Amino acid sequence: MKDLAKLLLALLSFPALAASSAPWLKPAPASVGTWANWTELPASSFFEVPASKLSTAEHWLAKAPFLPQEQNDIAYFGRPDFKCSPPAKPYLLRAAYINGGTGSFALYWSGSALIVSHGSLGPGGAPSKSALVVCLSKAPTAVYSSLSSAL
Repeated sequence: MKDLAKLLLALLSFPALAASSAPWLKPAPASVGTWANWTELPASSFFEVPASKLSTAEHWLAKAPFLPQEQNDIAYFGRPDFKCSPPAKPYLLRAAYINGGTGSFALYWSGSALIVSHGSLGPGGAPSKSALVVCLSKAPTAVYSSLSSAL
């Protein structure tokens, strides 16, 4: 009976394992072109969610790569002074990085898709999760990542 219970528990855990292996943010497909064709957003139009609030951001973004926000949400994420100039509206956005301490984020439009780019120094590795609060003039149709690192 115990063996049957262990087997049942193991089988039930497979969907959870499959879901956790899905990427936090999908890599930019070839259809969005290269960075030379993208339109960069100003660095003043976004900020990274601090580590102390990242678990909340991850929870909110568990089912969607971005979510519209209100001004009080922005204050919660550490920047009560951050405001979007109309017609832009605030969004909470998934982000990924490889070496956080040596790099920076950049955001680009490719048509209606938003590319979250992070470039850094150091060896490559598995991406880590992060989140950004960003002012956007429209909701993106898709959100992708572009990660790079150099030694």
